Amino acid sequence: MSKQLLFVDGVGGKKYMRGALIRHFERCGYTVHCFDYLPSKQSITQIKQDLTAAVEKLAALGEYDAIAYSFGGVILRMVLQELSDRDIQPRRLVLLASPLKAMRLSQRIRDWHTYHWMAGECGQLVADEKRMAAISVPPIPTASVYGLWPWLGALGVFAGFGFDHDGMVTADEACASEMVTRFPVSASHGFIPSNQEALRLMQKWFDDD
Repeated sequence: MSKQLLFVDGVGGKKYMRGALIRHFERCGYTVHCFDYLPSKQSITQIKQDLTAAVEKLAALGEYDAIAYSFGGVILRMVLQELSDRDIQPRRLVLLASPLKAMRLSQRIRDWHTYHWMAGECGQLVADEKRMAAISVPPIPTASVYGLWPWLGALGVFAGFGFDHDGMVTADEACASEMVTRFPVSASHGFIPSNQEALRLMQKWFDDD
């Protein structure tokens, strides 16, 4: 019987960006279930409802692991927090380049019309310090796999120098909890789902019982 893996994509995630991840974990014996959403058209309430249904359906199959990329980690943590009284949590979780507190980049561009159009309510949520602080890390083994990138990226252009980041999410945003085990890799935000070191670390995290 194959192992079950839930992958929750980020805002603006594209199927080709996660192809290497899916192939890697399929070779490791997983059946990968991908959750997508349309932040430009769906409210956070709608996305949470759809993700809740996906989690319930997967949990009914038995034990599963989860990888949540970028904003996918935020929305999955919200859902798991709301379902904390039910026995449907993942066995282990990887937050992949996912912010645990409000993002500097989003705070800088939160009023841009283009940002509103692309990211919708999701983009406003990750810019809000109070709302982000209210979303907990689930009480299960959780790892933060995050990127360190020597180039500016969007974050460097709009937020300046002086901190480690992957071009969009800073290291301190990805590691803003003592409840996560931290794994830095040399990768940019957009390419970390296909980064071989990130894939190896995620697989090891799931294998280490």
